[in-house]
Amino acid sequence: MNNEGKCIEYYFDSKTFTKEQLIKNIEEAKLEFPNKKIEPNLFLNQWGVYILKINFTDKIKYISDFKEKKKNRKVLLLTEKNQKISKKRTSLLNRKYGEYKKTGEYKPI
Repeated sequence: MNNEGKCIEYYFDSKTFTKEQLIKNIEEAKLEFPNKKIEPNLFLNQWGVYILKINFTDKIKYISDFKEKKKNRKVLLLTEKNQKISKKRTSLLNRKYGEYKKTGEYKPI
């Protein structure tokens, strides 16, 4: 199965088109798909033909990246919560029997 996603290829003759015209064509291609995330790639093949390949990001890959970021955030929150609990637990375990909480203040009645 091809995991590359959807792509469009444009072919331009190197004798008739200049680099500036090709850059203009890239910008026009970006305007054709305003809601899509695209990655243009321009290269010259061995026969002297410019190939403009526009790759669209795959929805499955985009969603999986989003889910992974969300999962990493949850893991971070859980580790912070676990660290707080472990600190509290160690402070409880280090107390001695009959010892009161140290407030540092003395208030007479």
